[in-house]
Amino acid sequence: MPDEFDTLSFRVSPENLRGAIEILREGGGLARYPQAYQALVLERSRRELLAPPKEIHLARGVFDALPHSVQQLLAAEPS
Repeated sequence: MPDEFDTLSFRVSPENLRGAIEILREGGGLARYPQAYQALVLERSRRELLAPPKEIHLARGVFDALPHSVQQLLAAEPS
């Protein structure tokens, strides 16, 4: 059973969320990064329906497999 340190949580600004999704989409999207891409697109969809922003949770291994530019966008403090 994974412990709490295997999951990372991120509060992501709308701009960084859009940017991360675009980078992943251009790099293979759902086919290459299924868990991360789904999590980000789901959060974007929630926000489009005017739901309040929620933290995005990713397994450490999923986060580590993302392009560095996406990691930076997710880890940046929202303004």
